Amino acid sequence: MSVNPLGCSPVVRMNRPTHNGCVQNMNRAAHLFNSHLKSLVDVIRAEMPGSSLVFVNSYKIIRDIIKNPISKGIYAVGLSTISEGGNGILCKRGGEVCANRSSHVFFDGLHPTEAVNVQIATKAYVSSLKTEVYRTNIARMTKSKI
Repeated sequence: MSVNPLGCSPVVRMNRPTHNGCVQNMNRAAHLFNSHLKSLVDVIRAEMPGSSLVFVNSYKIIRDIIKNPISKGIYAVGLSTISEGGNGILCKRGGEVCANRSSHVFFDGLHPTEAVNVQIATKAYVSSLKTEVYRTNIARMTKSKI
């Protein structure tokens, strides 16, 4: 799994100026890390013949949701679904949870909602886009084992 677009999370956006709703230098750092992580799939595969590795680009999947949320059934991009504590990450004791959590990208200040995780898992399983899953998707990988 890649590192998510940290610069788009509510906890990061809370106290920093954003461009298009995200802190770009944090996203660039995550993107750089992810590109190196993706390249390890080929390196490790060569060093471990017979291994099956999949790189799931949750960064891209979440960014796509943020860029075009309504097409994915998401309506609240920059907000979390819960009342947060003072640090913006953790839940506040006795805090409120929004009624429609499936319409949000973030559950708390950092973590994706179940609705977003379902989209990531679905793409990991069936996507044929190398930008979303690399080298292959999980469905194809499991068929080759059967």
